Amino acid sequence: MTRLTPTHHSRLPGSGRTLLAVCGAVLTICLVAFSLSQPSFVTYLDGRFFDGLTKDDTPPQVDQCPVVVALDDESLARYGRWPWPRSLVARLLARIADQKPAAVGIDVIFAEAEFSSASGRSSAAPPQLSAGDLALVRALENGPFVPGFELTFGQPVFSRNVERGLYPLNMVSVGKGAVVDPLKRLLSASGAVGSLPVFYRGAGASGFLNGAREQDGVLRRMPVLMEQGGAIYPSLALATVLRSLGSPGVVLQATWWGDLALKIGDSRIPLDERGRILLRYRKRHASATMFSASALLDGTVPRSALQGRVVLLGATATGMGDLVATPLDRLMSGVQIHGIVADNILKGDFARPAPWGYRLVAALALGLCATLVCVLFPAIRGALLLVVVAAGTWQGAVWLFHSRGLFLPPVFPLVTLFSTFSLLTLIRLFHVEKKALHQSLDLAKARDFIMTSMAALAEIRDTETGGHIMRTQRYLHALCTEISHHPRFKPLLDPEKIELISKLAVLHDIGKVGIDDKLLRKPSRFTAEEYETVKKHTAHGRDALARAELRVGDFSDELLNFAKDIAYSHHERWDGQGYPEGLRGDLIPWAARLMSVADVYDALVSRRVYKEPVPHEEAVRIISNGRGGQFDPDVVDAFLRVQASWRQIALELADSNNVEIDLK
Repeated sequence: MTRLTPTHHSRLPGSGRTLLAVCGAVLTICLVAFSLSQPSFVTYLDGRFFDGLTKDDTPPQVDQCPVVVALDDESLARYGRWPWPRSLVARLLARIADQKPAAVGIDVIFAEAEFSSASGRSSAAPPQLSAGDLALVRALENGPFVPGFELTFGQPVFSRNVERGLYPLNMVSVGKGAVVDPLKRLLSASGAVGSLPVFYRGAGASGFLNGAREQDGVLRRMPVLMEQGGAIYPSLALATVLRSLGSPGVVLQATWWGDLALKIGDSRIPLDERGRILLRYRKRHASATMFSASALLDGTVPRSALQGRVVLLGATATGMGDLVATPLDRLMSGVQIHGIVADNILKGDFARPAPWGYRLVAALALGLCATLVCVLFPAIRGALLLVVVAAGTWQGAVWLFHSRGLFLPPVFPLVTLFSTFSLLTLIRLFHVEKKALHQSLDLAKARDFIMTSMAALAEIRDTETGGHIMRTQRYLHALCTEISHHPRFKPLLDPEKIELISKLAVLHDIGKVGIDDKLLRKPSRFTAEEYETVKKHTAHGRDALARAELRVGDFSDELLNFAKDIAYSHHERWDGQGYPEGLRGDLIPWAARLMSVADVYDALVSRRVYKEPVPHEEAVRIISNGRGGQFDPDVVDAFLRVQASWRQIALELADSNNVEIDLK
């Protein structure tokens, strides 16, 4: 036998798949457009992802790293609190210069002269330099030093015309089809504060000291270029590296998709859209060898320790220096951060931020992937597939960072993936549920039609009419509604079950199709032998339903179970004197007990070929007298409460000319 296999409940027709595809595409485009605003929660999550990568990043070889000369606690304990006399600072710089470093960046600002020797001098006159200041000027002129300064934002602030002593970067900007001039995308300062101009005079280079903490306070990016007053200035680390390389040509390159890079000779420094370098901490406490300033002053540092190296001088002592939080869960001083920047540049060891163009493509790809999966696969299988895609995306981002240094955060693409899939799943469920509702209604109509048709077959061969079927349905519905409040029946009868049981009334005598016409239409009473034959209609009805259930296959349906109970047991009696099994009391299926009262009432008040109808009041009396004998007492009590409505039902559904019903 060929068996029809039902279509999967979640499979969509062509119109549904088209709806999902359109909704998925629109949602993906909206999310990608939203990402252009760089929402703060995405920036924060990207940062936390970067922190996790940094903590697991393999440390590189440490040869030829920049050197930090630290104004540390040991130095202050040895030579006194800061600020030191300028003569002592000059001696420290001379000791550093004696070791022939490639370049020395100074993360210290000397904003004031050491002291003024002219007490009556006008405040507008230039400061009088002390012997210590003069010694510091000579030391700065006699070495490859790069003094630092701070750029300011907001109201313009200048320290003693310091801007005239600063050294802008000699740089060429190349757009390569970029929509916006890359120079206009850099961070723009309003002013600068720094050392006295005389301290910059002989240096030939300078660099800003500013950092750029993110909203959560962690320093992950360090600006290497900033604009101020129409000029572009380098950071201290970049200026020091350029000094060590002999100040080669510098080119700022930008592409139309947002990729920004600073090219120094053959080296290329990847930058983000604001001219910042993404620091590669590489799971280390500092990327530079560190010497105490006191060790240099005492002459205990080997003479080759600084030779040919990039050196950064700055404060690390407690209470000095600007300590910042890092992805390594450790505070680091500003001079150490400059050392990491210099180390990244010198080694080409970069964490390259993926431009927003790449991120948009990734978000678009995953959004469309979620749409495709939702259209082609069932919900659960699609969800599992997208979990695999998400895991692969995450691991791919980790691999790109550790192997290629490319930082392509997967957070927003994954947000797009799961947001798109979640919304499309809701749309799909609504669509499938709506379709299933229509199918359920159609199925219910078809089921009612089939049951009514089966009952009609029995009517053709029986003396009972179609009115009998409709009346018993209405009787049973009213009785079930009333008795559903009784404690014994309340767990059995909910609104859905009441509808189901009342519709099954049409099948209670379906077994009469197996009885001879002569018996069904006999106008006189049956003989004992004939009565035994007629009683078999209960078994015929049960068996017919059971065979239909068997032919359908492995099928379990509550409707069929109730139908078999009603067809087989509606002639059982509460006292055990009924047929076909002689069941007693609660052993009789409860649906059959309800059907029994409805069947007897309609038989009493209706005309049959073998009897005349009895009045409604007489039928009520007969059923009432059968309480505890023929009928379940609780069912009879419920009948008595609804008997008036049964009379009205019988009147409304009486057969033609009202000749079949006696409702006097």
